[in-house]
Amino acid sequence: PPSPTLPLDVHKLLHLVLHNAATKPDPKYLKVNLSGGAGTKLNNSAEAMRVLSSAGWSVVGADLVLERRGEALSSVSASVSASYAARADGGNRPEPKAPGAPPPPARLSMKQQARLDAEAREKAERSLAAKKRKGSSSTSLKAQARASAEAARSREVQEAAAVKEELRRKIEADREVRKNDPNWRPKAAGDKSQGSTKQTTFRDKFGEDGGCGGGGCC
Repeated sequence: PPSPTLPLDVHKLLHLVLHNAATKPDPKYLKVNLSGGAGTKLNNSAEAMRVLSSAGWSVVGADLVLERRGEALSSVSASVSASYAARADGGNRPEPKAPGAPPPPARLSMKQQARLDAEAREKAERSLAAKKRKGSSSTSLKAQARASAEAARSREVQEAAAVKEELRRKIEADREVRKNDPNWRPKAAGDKSQGSTKQTTFRDKFGEDGGCGGGGCC
């Protein structure tokens, strides 16, 4: 069989050429064009040409030709195919595990993977919500203080507006009184007569004796 140092791609070509020639009756498998891609690789490998020669192949002009099928072809083909299969299988075989190494994780089904993805998304959403709550709690006291100050300013504005409205109503009522009362006249400074509600009694007007001169005229 070929040595392990033979390039794997050349080893594969050697296997295919020998296997096809040994198992397929079509004459086209008995000739390889050395100027083609596969023929060039084989022709450039002295070891590959040696193996083909031992199986009955020879160079005729620009081609590699199998002159006859025989036991040599079958024997060499089987040996090359077995050695190639061993090399190809060894390349796909996983590396041996170190002693005590944990076993590789089991392959998840589509449902299991979808459930894990959903759990990961939920965890990320909960984490984001927690961060938002933490950030908002640090500003809640400031927000409350700002809201209280705004409420106080609003009450002050409303109270000032109420006082202003009450003063306006009083001024309007006083204007109506001056307009509709023919006896109203501007009051001089210190004059307390206008607007006085004190009533004059009979005694105030005529005195203690009622105007009879003390003689009891009544």
